Amino acid sequence: MRPFNGFQLNAAIFASIWLVFLAPVAIQVYTGEEYGTGAEAWMTVCMLAFGASYFYAFGSLGYFPRGWGQLPRALLRWGILLAIALVSVPAIKAGAATFAPYLAAMLGFTMTLKKALPIVIATGVVGTAAVWYWEPEDLNWAAFTLFVMPLLLVALGIFSQYDESRHKLRHELELAQQREDIATDVHDLLGHSLTVINLKSEVARRTIENNPEQAKQELKEISELSRLALAEVRSTVTRMRTPTFAGELQAARRALETKGVTAHLPELLKAPGTHDTVFSWGLRELTTNVVRHSGASACWVSVNAHKLQVTDDGCGFNGEATQGTGGLAGLRERVEVAGGQLIVRRERGLSTVLIAMEGDDKLIDDGAVPEEAAR
Repeated sequence: MRPFNGFQLNAAIFASIWLVFLAPVAIQVYTGEEYGTGAEAWMTVCMLAFGASYFYAFGSLGYFPRGWGQLPRALLRWGILLAIALVSVPAIKAGAATFAPYLAAMLGFTMTLKKALPIVIATGVVGTAAVWYWEPEDLNWAAFTLFVMPLLLVALGIFSQYDESRHKLRHELELAQQREDIATDVHDLLGHSLTVINLKSEVARRTIENNPEQAKQELKEISELSRLALAEVRSTVTRMRTPTFAGELQAARRALETKGVTAHLPELLKAPGTHDTVFSWGLRELTTNVVRHSGASACWVSVNAHKLQVTDDGCGFNGEATQGTGGLAGLRERVEVAGGQLIVRRERGLSTVLIAMEGDDKLIDDGAVPEEAAR
């Protein structure tokens, strides 16, 4: 049956620390003249049995008896502890009420309020009635011990369960967000790489007879790209790598030129500082869209410390380009999480996407896009 396989020592110790409050009853029995040797011995046996059962109850609650649910396990432990408390009555009489808070804790920390509260109230009523009948002089103390303290412990236990559930839910939400982020990263990585691989395979297919050397070169680059894409996916899943802007500039140039799009890219002398990562993802996604969807003949990329701008002379975006769950929608979410904004404009026959990280939505005017390109 393996009753100790999976025992939670920390939970057992934390719960059992409070058994120290049984000490006043034990001292009263040992020092009281009205208690004989037999009562002292029986009280000692009951308290040791109660302490051992209480310790094991919390340490094994999560697994034993195996195959049982949480509620049956809690009720079994509560019943055993109640039985020990009842058999201690001949020795310590009204002092047995001291066990009531521990019984309430067993229920409050393991059951819902709807199920725990009726049992605690019923136990308090029966216990108080018994004390009133046998030892009415102890009624006030017994009522406090049988009602007030158990109800407080039930409330504390329910609050603890709620707090634990809230932390668990938050953890699950964080995991879900991490999965969504990884899915977005993999989409961005594979979308770009597979687009370039598809373009190069088309070039190789068209040139394999007329220009075998070019076809061989294209196939070689396809092999290199596929290996790079596999490595990037692996490193993204393990969260060990993010793209660099300099690397994405090279990849963008390769993709645009392979498609036959004239690339006007900046000569980057240094990385865009704190926004390097978001600009890298942005450049990857935006140039992939230019290659895959725009039908453009030219593409212009401008960047400064706080902005990234990608412009093309293609067909533009539809009204839902940045909504839903597509690549641009994922990019918008990534940019907004980083504290920026993604702006899409269509003017004079040019499509422009601006990633602005400092709240300034003015386009970059660095002369990169010549006037004659607008139509």
